[in-house]
Amino acid sequence: MCALGAYTQHASAGGVIFNNIDPALQTIALGVNDFGHLNFQSDTVFTVNSGPFGLAARFDDGQFYDATSPGCLCEGWGVAGLFGGSQISGSANENDGISGLTGGLFGYSTTSATSTVGLASAALITITHAYGVSLAPNVFQGNVTITNGSDQVLRDLVYRRVMDWDVPPTEFNEYVSHFGVAANLEAMGGNVRFASNNGFASADPTISADSIDVNGFDSTNVDFQDLGVADHGSVFDFSLNDLAAGESRTFNIFYGAASNEAAANDAIAVLNPDVWAYGQSALNLPVDECGEECSFSESGVEGSSPSAAAIEGPSPNNDGVTFIFAFGGVGGIEPGTDPDHPLLPFVPAPGVFEFPDPTPRRWYDPPFADGFEYTLEEGAFLSVMIDDGFGELTLEVGDMSFALTGLVEFVLADAGLVNVMEFRITGIPLLDVGAPDFSTAFPTFLDFTAGASGFSMTALTVQAVPVPAALPLMLSGVGLLAWRRRRRA
Repeated sequence: MCALGAYTQHASAGGVIFNNIDPALQTIALGVNDFGHLNFQSDTVFTVNSGPFGLAARFDDGQFYDATSPGCLCEGWGVAGLFGGSQISGSANENDGISGLTGGLFGYSTTSATSTVGLASAALITITHAYGVSLAPNVFQGNVTITNGSDQVLRDLVYRRVMDWDVPPTEFNEYVSHFGVAANLEAMGGNVRFASNNGFASADPTISADSIDVNGFDSTNVDFQDLGVADHGSVFDFSLNDLAAGESRTFNIFYGAASNEAAANDAIAVLNPDVWAYGQSALNLPVDECGEECSFSESGVEGSSPSAAAIEGPSPNNDGVTFIFAFGGVGGIEPGTDPDHPLLPFVPAPGVFEFPDPTPRRWYDPPFADGFEYTLEEGAFLSVMIDDGFGELTLEVGDMSFALTGLVEFVLADAGLVNVMEFRITGIPLLDVGAPDFSTAFPTFLDFTAGASGFSMTALTVQAVPVPAALPLMLSGVGLLAWRRRRRA
């Protein structure tokens, strides 16, 4: 069960989700197929009729942008590993089809979607993609969980995600940027085994991805900015090591858009992924390369002649819609294992933070507030612990109160508390923005009974946190100005 709102199993093969329940506030849409890949065939998105929709955006200019569905429907994913002495794999991509996967469960609501499938050659190995609205209001978060339900070790597990950018109005002529790749390669202690700009690669990790040559530049396993202009995208292989019997591995994907590159940088600062990519349209393309819809400029003035634009040469449209493709939890440390690398929530409503399929003994992290109410739909809480630096807080269970101090695990049973499905933590102080350990995040360590589900945290009175002038980030839908600083080990 996934705590992402009301789910219904559908006979259809996917659905389109939005970043807000209110249609008037919907600026981003994600078309999710039932096997967890994008480019779902839908009747209408943002009043645009009938077509495959992938990652779509509609900002103040009123224009519709879909960055993955024009041309090749190449967005997809795949896994591979050694199991029982044999190489196994499975992949999903609208261009190449479904391979090596068995049908599972799919459900969606207005703002979230969940897909769980199995490997055909090892059905007890399952892959869940849970998509929802992230802490950055125009970015979707996908929690990817791979579970080995067998009694054997799954060795050398690799996950691939691939996508071809086709950013309007210069579809097939994009600028692509990669960040964080070099710092998170396997040789550096991270999980990146391979990365390049080949958005047309197979989704199957057992097939070599290679790269697309752009002006003689080799994009393999390096960072680059504004590579183009070309028809290309991104492919990433992540080595997730061995997965023992009964174990799961979770990490995050982020898909989103911003009205310009500066706004995209703000979203990245909120989410703090390990690896991320941008896709942008081009300026100054000759007419024969992009048709009559190209926007030409001369010294930034729109409407100049094509001949002048061709002389200037193409450039990235940094002031136009910038699309985001990012990954968290691929820096060599699994999310949730310590307070500096916590599990991030979905944000289905103001002040509500949901965590699908909660894993016991992990750190969970919403933004900052005066306090939180913690609830489970099924199962019970076993223990709770707060990070250091918050002083002494209060744990409230029913009409009883207990003291919580930093990095001291409070075992509920030791206090005579059993079958607890709801509690509160209150008294969180307003931290000093100038303090060296300042953070607007509130990581909480939690342990649950086996099979617990429907975990959410609801903010009590939200505090207005002062923001340094250099980092004005608005977390709309959460209701506070915040500077999110996630410490790296």
